[in-house]
Amino acid sequence: MKNIFYLFIMLFATFSYAQNTGLIVGKVMDNESGNTPLVFASMSIKGTSVASQTDLTGLFLIENLEAGDYTLVCSFPGYETQEIKVHVDALQPTELQVSLAASTISLSELASLATPTVRQQEDETLTVLK
Repeated sequence: MKNIFYLFIMLFATFSYAQNTGLIVGKVMDNESGNTPLVFASMSIKGTSVASQTDLTGLFLIENLEAGDYTLVCSFPGYETQEIKVHVDALQPTELQVSLAASTISLSELASLATPTVRQQEDETLTVLK
C-alpha cells in the first residue's frame, strides 16, 4: 500500500509540472531571387519580447508559447516587414513559410534622410570654430 501511495504522488507531480506549450516553426524565403533562404532574418511576436532569428537554411523556431492567437513580425534589412496572424495550438506545431519582397527606396528619399545630418555637422563645426 505504501508503494502505491508513492507511485501515485510521483505520477501526480509529473503531470502537474508538465507544460502544454506550443511552438511556431517555419522558413523565411527571398521572394525576389527564386525563393532562396534569408539568413538571420528576425522573427518576433508583436507586443512581447519573444524573438528568434533564422539559421543558415532560413529556418526558425519559437518555443514555449501559450495556446492562442499571435501576430508574428518578420523583418530583414532591405526587405519589407511582414506581419502574419497565427494560431498556436499546444498539441501540434504551427508551420509557416514566409516570402519577403525587397523594399524599394528612391535616391531622393535617401538624400533627404542624409541631408539634415550633414547640415547639423556643419553647424557644430562652425560653433566650435567661433
